[in-house]
Amino acid sequence: MARLVELGAKQFVRFLSDLWTQRNWQTKIQPRGEGRFLVQGQRADGTKGMMLVLPDAEAVVSKDHVRGFVAHAKKRQIDVVVVATQGEYADEVRGLATNHDVKLLDRDELGETVENEAMEESVKQYTDGDVYETAEVEFGLPFDLPEPIENALESLPLDAIRERLGDLGGGSDGGGSGGSSGGGSLRDRLPSSLDDLKSGSPPSVRVVVVAVLLLVLALGSVAALGPAVNGSGSSGGPDGVALSALSTASSSSADMTARWNAQTTSSITVGNNTYTAPDGEQFVVVALNVTNQRTSPGSLPQSAVVFESDSVRYSHQPLQNVSSFSGGLFAPNESKTVWTIYTVPEDTTTGTLVVQPTAEDTVAFVYDDSLPAEPQTES
Repeated sequence: MARLVELGAKQFVRFLSDLWTQRNWQTKIQPRGEGRFLVQGQRADGTKGMMLVLPDAEAVVSKDHVRGFVAHAKKRQIDVVVVATQGEYADEVRGLATNHDVKLLDRDELGETVENEAMEESVKQYTDGDVYETAEVEFGLPFDLPEPIENALESLPLDAIRERLGDLGGGSDGGGSGGSSGGGSLRDRLPSSLDDLKSGSPPSVRVVVVAVLLLVLALGSVAALGPAVNGSGSSGGPDGVALSALSTASSSSADMTARWNAQTTSSITVGNNTYTAPDGEQFVVVALNVTNQRTSPGSLPQSAVVFESDSVRYSHQPLQNVSSFSGGLFAPNESKTVWTIYTVPEDTTTGTLVVQPTAEDTVAFVYDDSLPAEPQTES
């Protein structure tokens, strides 16, 4: 889970004000004394919002804080009521907030918002470059590994794995994929050889490196990361995007299995309408045949599947008068073909389909080049 880095009190308040501004609010900040601030907002349609901010990381937001703020907001006829802190909420605050339709924000919630909406640059202007808080947990690695493990590690195609992980790990700033800040990308933290794993005094590596290598040992690097396709469905090339898909569970344990195929194109036709990508951009069309493997209804909303490239996440591209995902609801044991489309820069060469952590059901992606990678008109 991405957790927002701790900000100075004033920086935290200004960041929250910026967050609302980016969502088309006109905002105003008012100090309220005792380490509290109000962020007031109004939209063009007349919607009014008010946010109580306790920026101190040691703050404990009590029931009295929220009760008094709610009473003030109701008196002002506020439509959107929010409480934000870098500290903690007392246990009883959650229930009170739910009963009065108050949104609670903390650094965990804000970290997910920044990650999902690719707002890292908005955070960086208030920090030294850090975006997400990271734990420097280390895992000791002995000099002498058991021979079977050492042989397995030596056989891993580390260069190929590092190349394929370039899109998944993000940059040193944490990126859109929630990578750790200050430690380089996930690709850069991978060792280049077994000797690198055993070097140093004391010999230790980040847990994330060991976890990735164990994952590769268990699943295989290609199977874990997914195959690559371009516009013609082959193994990649200058005329398309090398695309992979990152599963959230194995095929045997996932709630849903999604067979998929993709193509890149400058225009698509749906029914009687043709849609053309803007200048300097291209479409990535993804078809998925989704099977709900559970005996209860399942959900895979279109918004949950995003395209990630160079640490940037792209949401699906809505098309006027077109429905392409059937609402994302799947009956027990139902199989259904849906499709989605992304608009990405035309110089994009690699990308990964990623399921947002907000999706309730797990998904196993299986590449299937026999699946037509083109828009389908719903019957």
